Amino acid sequence: MKLYFLPLCVAAILWGCGHDKEKKREDSEAAKAEYVAERNVVDTVVLRPRNFNKQIVGNGKLRAVTKSVLRFATTGDISEVCVANGQSVRQGEVIARLDPRSAQLRLEQAHQTLDKAEIDRVDALISFGYSDTTDVPKERRHVADIRSGYASAVNSLKQAEIDLMNTTLKAPFAGKIANLQSKVYEKPNDPFCTLIDDRTFDVDFNLLESEVGFVAVGQTVKTASFNRPDHYYDGVVTQINPLVDDKGQINVRAKVNNTDGKLLEGMNVTVLVENLVRGQLAVPKSAVVIRDNQEVLFRLGPENKAMWTYVNVVMSNSDSHVVAPNLDKGAELNAGDVIITSGNLNLADGSQVEVRKP
Repeated sequence: MKLYFLPLCVAAILWGCGHDKEKKREDSEAAKAEYVAERNVVDTVVLRPRNFNKQIVGNGKLRAVTKSVLRFATTGDISEVCVANGQSVRQGEVIARLDPRSAQLRLEQAHQTLDKAEIDRVDALISFGYSDTTDVPKERRHVADIRSGYASAVNSLKQAEIDLMNTTLKAPFAGKIANLQSKVYEKPNDPFCTLIDDRTFDVDFNLLESEVGFVAVGQTVKTASFNRPDHYYDGVVTQINPLVDDKGQINVRAKVNNTDGKLLEGMNVTVLVENLVRGQLAVPKSAVVIRDNQEVLFRLGPENKAMWTYVNVVMSNSDSHVVAPNLDKGAELNAGDVIITSGNLNLADGSQVEVRKP
């Protein structure tokens, strides 16, 4: 019985092994059937000479063109604060008032002093022998004014009127209130507040001395804040400081229009200086990749093969590079070449590609 059982077991084992091999073979064939070769789908552009907006980027800080630190010109306690930080005011609008009672009293006293001085002046003229005070020589009248204290009384009255007027602080121009901290019943801080006309700002930024020929007074610039880097404000260069500092930089100032009121005094901004350069071979930035620390792009060759081409980036702006062939690497690049602009990250020289249909 045992002799018959052993061959049966061996046969079963051999059949099982053969079946497993056959199943693996079938699975492998199925996987090959399902496999589809990876497609290198790319976008392309034809390389043509075109006008290129060369850009130089600098950083600067905004300073209001019109700004004033406001102070009360007289002393006293604050009786009224009419504005708050960030509030817009018109030219001549009242910002704050001091208690006017002391100034009003001094004004009344000045009027009384002037009245007495007028009487003393008439007495002085009569003592000079002039009964008609309207017909007195200028020199005699001047002496009488001084002896009677009339001239001094007139000046004291003017000063008292100014002191009363100075108890009211008004906006010298339209703008926004900043740095206001004083409160009612307190002595005013010195300064009381700052008034900023935020409609236009100056922005100072530095350029390398090699870049100074790229910018000129009257040239337009674009400015963007760091919190809104894609929103640009137009400006114009107003001055270039003709001095190179110890870092090899030159200071440039531009005036920027705060068109939507979002720019603030002291804000750090990016300044974009643009200049049109004609007849340049420019490609989208995505066309240039880095391989072995070298700048490379791929041209579309015969039979849709990618041609590895070493290039040098001559200049750049926000979306494009001006490129030239890297002659040290024996590269060639000419107008009319078809340049691969996408799907190029994993390409190799000679890779088969498929141009995306529009």
